[in-house]
Amino acid sequence: MSGALISWLDWWLVAFPALLCVYVMLCAAWHVLRHESRHPAAQSSNVDLFRVAVLVPARNEEAVLEECLTALLTSDHPALEVHVLSDGSTDRTAGIARGFAGSGVRLHEFPENVGKSRALQTALDRVTTDLVMVVDADTRLAPNAIRELTAVFADQGIAGATANIRVKNTPSLLTGLQAAEYASIIGLLKRANGAWGGLFTVSGAACCLRVSTLRNAGGFASPSITEDIELSWRLQKAGHRLVYVPRALAWVNVPQHVRALWQQRIRWSQGLTEVLRLHGNVWCGGRRTLRVFAIESLLCMSWLILLAASTAHDVGMWLLNPRSPAVPDWSLWHALSLTLFLCQSATAAVFDSHYAHHPWRSLPLALLYPVYFVLIILPTSLIGWAKGLFSSNAGRWERSERA
Repeated sequence: MSGALISWLDWWLVAFPALLCVYVMLCAAWHVLRHESRHPAAQSSNVDLFRVAVLVPARNEEAVLEECLTALLTSDHPALEVHVLSDGSTDRTAGIARGFAGSGVRLHEFPENVGKSRALQTALDRVTTDLVMVVDADTRLAPNAIRELTAVFADQGIAGATANIRVKNTPSLLTGLQAAEYASIIGLLKRANGAWGGLFTVSGAACCLRVSTLRNAGGFASPSITEDIELSWRLQKAGHRLVYVPRALAWVNVPQHVRALWQQRIRWSQGLTEVLRLHGNVWCGGRRTLRVFAIESLLCMSWLILLAASTAHDVGMWLLNPRSPAVPDWSLWHALSLTLFLCQSATAAVFDSHYAHHPWRSLPLALLYPVYFVLIILPTSLIGWAKGLFSSNAGRWERSERA
């Protein structure tokens, strides 16, 4: 490998994070100024025409289901029906759902674990509403969230909408780092996606979809372990639009232990690779939006692989010869990347300050994000991508460990 190529790769390795921060902030700001700031809060008169079926897939969710259903039943949406899908649960999940029968909650029991996408598809085949929502059992929606999500469907070109996901766990270092990640990265990325006219994915924790469009696109049945990402790409390949609704707040429980977080992030990365495999033909026509998202994903994947290889090389050289020449001093670039990431976090807090309470609370933890990234995000991404190259289907799902 020539010295010029090595120098270019070294430069790309240290410059990419800074360039990515600038890119995300510019796209997100453009979207906020062009679209988000021009849309007022939804009024009840905007959404009376849309009947909504809320599907709550649950497998052994006795610890969180009651709070989820209580929040749904306090929604200010006027035409709502709630369905709990107990997928082979062996705890009190079904019993808790039955306790809400007097409030109109309908229980669908699957004796065996059929998998999230199959359970959702079975329910979709039975609903007669205009819209369908998927809400994870550990999600607590704000009272106005469903009204805000359904209001956007007045635009017939919109097939799906996703909520503004926030972290509700008891604060700890690990949950705090994830709260900073959701606010500073995930939320801002959805706004940046909007600049290209779509979304990389609707959030499976809280999203709303047009029933007729969803059925025409094949429904919830998906061969991917991350059915929400695959469905998002499938809908957009068919020419439909997805939007992010920041006023629709939804609080979720995130993993509280490293083991559970490790498994979650491997699953996310595996699903990304599966989706790129399944929908790799976005390069041959189709929507520009998905081509942009595919390029972004491949650039990030290649950068992480390069980072891992470079780190392994440097460590190996040092172990073989501790007195070997030091690697180039890139401290200025690293400082610039961290500064820009802090700016990105502050930008996200400014955008969310109109909707969320205390959006600045997690900002100090952004300083620790590089450590979290190296220890968790980097290795789980590599493992997940490797699994995604050879995986066959989503199979069955188990309850996520949160406690």
